[in-house]
Amino acid sequence: MLMRVWAAGGTSVSFWSLSLVLFLAVAVPLLFSRLRRWRVPAVVGEILAGILIGRSGLQWVQGDDPVLALLSEIGFVFLMFLAGMEIDLSALRVGRKPRSDQGPSPLQLAGLHFALTLVLAGVVAWGLAASGLVRAPIFTALLLSTTSLGVVMPVLKEQGLLTGRYGQTLLISALVADFVTMLLITVQVAVLSRGVTPEILLVGLLFVMLFALYRLGIWALPGLRPLLEDLSHATTHIKMRLAFWLFVAFVALAEVLGVEVILGAFLAGLLVTLLTGPEDRETQHQLESIGYGFFVPIFFIMVGAKFNLTALVHGGSRSWLLLPVLLGAIVMTRVVPSVVFLRAFDWRKSLAGGVLLAAQLSLIIAAAEIGLRLGVLDDAMVSAVVLVAIISVVAAPLLFTRLVGPDQAAAAVRPIVVIGAGHLGTHLAAQIQAHQQAVVLLDDDPQRVERARQHGLEAHLARPGDAAAAPLLEQAAVVVITRSDPDLALAWTRWARGTFGVERVLVLNADAHLREELRALAAIPITPLEAQASFLSLMARNPEFMQMLIRTEDQRDVRAVTLRNPDLHGRRLRDLTWSPEVLVLTIQRNGDFIIPRGSTRLQQGDVVTLLGTPAALDEAVRWLRGA
Repeated sequence: MLMRVWAAGGTSVSFWSLSLVLFLAVAVPLLFSRLRRWRVPAVVGEILAGILIGRSGLQWVQGDDPVLALLSEIGFVFLMFLAGMEIDLSALRVGRKPRSDQGPSPLQLAGLHFALTLVLAGVVAWGLAASGLVRAPIFTALLLSTTSLGVVMPVLKEQGLLTGRYGQTLLISALVADFVTMLLITVQVAVLSRGVTPEILLVGLLFVMLFALYRLGIWALPGLRPLLEDLSHATTHIKMRLAFWLFVAFVALAEVLGVEVILGAFLAGLLVTLLTGPEDRETQHQLESIGYGFFVPIFFIMVGAKFNLTALVHGGSRSWLLLPVLLGAIVMTRVVPSVVFLRAFDWRKSLAGGVLLAAQLSLIIAAAEIGLRLGVLDDAMVSAVVLVAIISVVAAPLLFTRLVGPDQAAAAVRPIVVIGAGHLGTHLAAQIQAHQQAVVLLDDDPQRVERARQHGLEAHLARPGDAAAAPLLEQAAVVVITRSDPDLALAWTRWARGTFGVERVLVLNADAHLREELRALAAIPITPLEAQASFLSLMARNPEFMQMLIRTEDQRDVRAVTLRNPDLHGRRLRDLTWSPEVLVLTIQRNGDFIIPRGSTRLQQGDVVTLLGTPAALDEAVRWLRGA
C-alpha cells in the first residue's frame, strides 16, 4: 500500500498529505535556489506551495488534517523557540552608559524607532477600526508593529553591514521590535481571553522561571558539563534532550498559566542561548536542523494551505481595501519613524533602514493565526496579512539594496584601528601595514602621534568621543586597544562597541576588574602573558606556518573574505578558476571551521581565508565578493 491508515480514537489518520507536504518542503528550496540573486526567502515559496495544494488551490491538503495540524502547531511554537535562540543579549548591553558627546547608541536609536512605530501603528489601527475595516484596534496595532529579525539579519550579513554601527542599529531595532511586540501580544491575548484581571500578572511567572533556571544553570552546569559531554554521543544526545525538555516545559507552563505559548517558547530559546557556549554550537545546529528541516516548513506550508482566497476575493469592498491599506500602513509605520536614524546617518541610509525593517514574515503570520483563533481577526484579514508578508519580504530587501548600494561596506577599505601610539601600538601597526592591511593609529599624545607619522603610519590625535575619530571607528574591521590606563581603555571600548557596534574589540593589559566589564561589553580582554604564551605555542607547534605569517619580504599574505557572490554558491573548490598562487586555508561557516577539500562546496556567508600573493589575493577577493 502507498498509504498507511490506522484508527486512533475513532479518527482515521493518513500519511499521504504529510508525504506531499514534505515533498514540497524539499522541492521549494531547490527551486528557489535558482532565485538567489533576488534574495527571495524559501519561506515565501513554502507559503505559495501551500496555497497551491490547499483550500484556495487544488485542495489536496485539508487544513484540519489531524497529523498536519499537530505538526504545524509544533512547528509554530518551535519557530518561536528558534527565534529566542537568535537573540544576542550582548548586543543590548553594548549601549549602556553612553556619554552625551558620543551621540545616540544603536540601542537608543532602536528604542526611539520602535516607540514611534508603536504610536503610529496605534493611530493607524484606531483609524482602521473607525472606518470598519478592523474589529480589534489594539491587536491590529501590535500586528502592524512586528518586524522580522530572520529577514533583517541575513540581508545585513550579505551586504557586509552587520558589524558596523549602521548594521548594529538595524539589527537591534529588529530585535527590540520582535521581543517587545511578542510580549505585548501575549498580554493582549490574556486580556482578550480573560479580561483585565490580576491573572494577567501570571505572565511574570514565565520570567521568574527564566531567571531561576538561568541562575541554577550558571551554578550547576560547570560541574555537570563533563558528564553532559560524556553522554552526548550517538544514542543519548543528552544536550538535545535537555534543550527539548526546556522547550516543552516553558510551553506547558505558559499553557497552564493561560499565557500565549509563543512567549514560553521564545523564553525557552533565550534560556538555551544564555546557558550554552561555543562548545555547545553543535547542539544549537542540531536544534536548528530539526526545526528548519522538518517542523517549521510544515507550519508555513500549512499557513498557505489554510489561506482563504475566497474570503478575500468575495468579501466585498472591505476585503479589496484591506490589502493596499495594510501594506501602506506597514510601510508608513516603518519609514516615517526612520527619521530618528538621521541623528546618526544620512537620509539615504535612514530611509533604507526603514524600508528593510518593513519586511514582515514569521511573527506577523504567527500573530495573525493567534488573532484568527481568538476571533478578533477574520479569514479575509488573515489572508490579507499573509499576502502583505509575502510582498514585503520580497520587496523590502531589494529596495534596501538599491537605496544603500550593493556591497557598500565590502567595497570600502575597512581599517584596523589601533588605540595607543606607544612602542607596542606603533610596532603592531607597522606589522599590520607590512601585510598590506589598512591600519590607523589613534592617540591623545601629540608627540606619540607625530613619531608614528615619521614611521610612515597614518595616525590621528583623538580621545574617546572626538568627532574626528568617528568615521574611522564606523568603518573599523577590528579595534585593538594597547593603552594601559584602565579608564581610558574602558572609555574607548564603550565608544567602539556601544556607539559604532565594532564586532571585535581587543583590549591589551586588562586587569582583573576591567576584564569583567569588558566581557559585559562583549569585548576580548588579553593580558601580555596570554598573548606571548599563545604566540609562542603556535610557533613551537607550527614553526613553518608561523614564519610564513610573520614574514613580509616573501610577498605572500593571508586574507579573510566573506563570500557574497551568488554565482559561487554551491560551487566546489576544485571548480574555481582562479590563480594557482591562491590557496584556501580555512572556511568558517556558522561559527565552525571547515577543512577545505576539492569537493567542498561554498555557501553564501562563508568566511574564506586565503593565502597568496597580494595581486592574486586582490583578484580572488573581488571575485568572492562579487565586485
